[in-house]
Amino acid sequence: MGKITNVSLGDDYLLTVHFDNSHSVTIDMKKKLHTARFSELRALELFQAAKTDGKSVLWPGGISIAISELMEIVTK
Repeated sequence: MGKITNVSLGDDYLLTVHFDNSHSVTIDMKKKLHTARFSELRALELFQAAKTDGKSVLWPGGISIAISELMEIVTK
């Protein structure tokens, strides 16, 4: 998989991750919000503050999800 170039955040906790090979994946993060790791993202303002460093999606407070984990979620 390539590098993450951008993240887009949709309504209802949808996360779209755009890659440098012109592909993108959309992940419904609602189920993840019930885990200890991602529970802080229930605050919509925090969820919408997502950024990328090219290798992961990052949120304030040290919450992140790597490309490999994103691909794992998509292929389940």
